[in-house]
Amino acid sequence: MENPSSTDFLVKKFDPVVVAPSLPLPKTTLQLSPIDNQIGFRGFFNSLSVYNAPDDISADPVKIIREALSKVLVHYFPLAGRFRNKENGELEVDCTGEGALFVEAMVEDNISVLRDFDDLNPSFQQLAFWPPMGANIEDLHLLVVQVTRFTCGAITVGVTVCHSIFDGCGAAQFVTALADMARGEVKPLLEPIWNRELLKPEDPVHLQLYQFDSLCPPPILFEELGQASLIINSNTIKYMKQCIMEECKVFCSTFEVMAALVWVARTKAFQIPHTENVKLLFAMDMRRSFNPPFPNGYYGNAIGTAYAMDNVEDLLNGSLSRVVMIIKKSKVSLRDNYLRSNKVKDPYSLDVNKKDNNVLALSDWRRLGFHEANFGWGDPVNVTAPQLLGKGLPLLSYYLFLQPSKNQPDGIKILMSCMHPSAVKSIKMEMEAMINKFVTKS
Repeated sequence: MENPSSTDFLVKKFDPVVVAPSLPLPKTTLQLSPIDNQIGFRGFFNSLSVYNAPDDISADPVKIIREALSKVLVHYFPLAGRFRNKENGELEVDCTGEGALFVEAMVEDNISVLRDFDDLNPSFQQLAFWPPMGANIEDLHLLVVQVTRFTCGAITVGVTVCHSIFDGCGAAQFVTALADMARGEVKPLLEPIWNRELLKPEDPVHLQLYQFDSLCPPPILFEELGQASLIINSNTIKYMKQCIMEECKVFCSTFEVMAALVWVARTKAFQIPHTENVKLLFAMDMRRSFNPPFPNGYYGNAIGTAYAMDNVEDLLNGSLSRVVMIIKKSKVSLRDNYLRSNKVKDPYSLDVNKKDNNVLALSDWRRLGFHEANFGWGDPVNVTAPQLLGKGLPLLSYYLFLQPSKNQPDGIKILMSCMHPSAVKSIKMEMEAMINKFVTKS
């Protein structure tokens, strides 16, 4: 989708280099957990953090972060290895100690060209590394770090990781550890723990993930997609939560209220027939739901997928408080599957309309920890997850909750990706109309 306010810019990338661990590592083979080995996790995802220029003008962020990468690989030593296919089709990690990939890049422009990532701009994807299309996963590095300089001295740090190694919490833990080493720490402040044997094949968390695969609709192509963002300030969120809690008589989280808002607004904007059902999928960190809970520092996949489902007519005619309660129940249901049973309902028996517009995936990055990664020149002023555009790649309709780049720590930036361009304007209008019902103008 073209956006006249977007400004294209060119990222000049130098040849990637392999950064080896600063100390020799033992050669060994590590097994992945049943969740890690899910086929759907054999892809890569990116985080992108923006930093202002260092106060010390002699500091070389590229050199500092490259050296920090070498040091942190001693503690996250599996990332210096490669995947290897087993006879049963699963993956394992061959800890070769070879190293991770590092990319230096430059932009001949000021950091303001990023415009807080609010616009859909294909130039953004140049700020992160993307593995070659169709490459054999055994030939790929498990980790790539790209540091991009801007003429004003600001930088972006793009970290590309394989989902089979990390979930979102684990990836944020690694980026924070990389920042720890850049500041001169002798080891990460939070010790990384591999211990994938903590998850057994019979664990309900393993079974629960099959529901996500079954609920995903046929994908659409990136060439047909658009993106938009909307920032909701903390006062608005607080007032909406207060109104809904007074009606529900129970505590409601910011996530629950905002998830209900986007689910209803999107359903209205897409004009889905009232006889059909719609689904909302969202990931939940289950580290504390196991008995005993996973130790702090575990960075493998430990997420379950909660799903809420409702009939369109009921969703649109009911109150937002009702929708919040549906979401709350879906969270309880997921936890019950972990704590009380080794079985979940057969996903193929679920009433699912497999249509593009009927399923929405939602992820909350506000508290993962990416905003705590301080490389020595302050916390990031912005964090986002760049999307790869124009490559014909399929992806489920996907919304992301982020912290706004401006000084609104309790606000939310809703990044809405993978929508047809014609729906971008409609969804924002519906959301703003719903918000205005709660917050009257003074």
